[in-house]
Amino acid sequence: KNGKSIFDTINPGDTLEVDGATYAAPAVEQVSNNAYAVSDVEDVVLNTPTNYGNSYPIGQCTWGVKELAPWASNWWGNANTWAINASSSGYAIGNVPVVGSIAVWDGGTFGHVAYVTDVQSNNSIQVLEANYNHQKAINNYRGYFDPTQFLGNVTYIYPNY
Repeated sequence: KNGKSIFDTINPGDTLEVDGATYAAPAVEQVSNNAYAVSDVEDVVLNTPTNYGNSYPIGQCTWGVKELAPWASNWWGNANTWAINASSSGYAIGNVPVVGSIAVWDGGTFGHVAYVTDVQSNNSIQVLEANYNHQKAINNYRGYFDPTQFLGNVTYIYPNY
């Protein structure tokens, strides 16, 4: 209806036409400027199950890995913050690739993540990933490659099972 594809960006203030019933938003309650006022965002973050669903933008590397590793959290942020946030969430991290782990590169503006599917050595792995070289689908784009020679430092997040 709006001439947009799944890869287009919707910006704040954009108006979209959709089918279905109309929705009247409830009145917004004004909160006083109180230093002790607590946002309900923290409650939503803490109490939202992360063992299903995928809140990452479709086609991005974080979305691709969350599709392949549903145990990954919806709240780990940009790819370059995944290892530290996973560690804070109780996941083990390290520098040895393991099949089923998540590879996290910290270089660039946002970093990159991929799902490890095969390991020959620390310097020869295969992965499934999205948004590698602007490819939005999940695929093995590189065959075997050296993860230490790509986009900064690499860290692995290990599943808790």
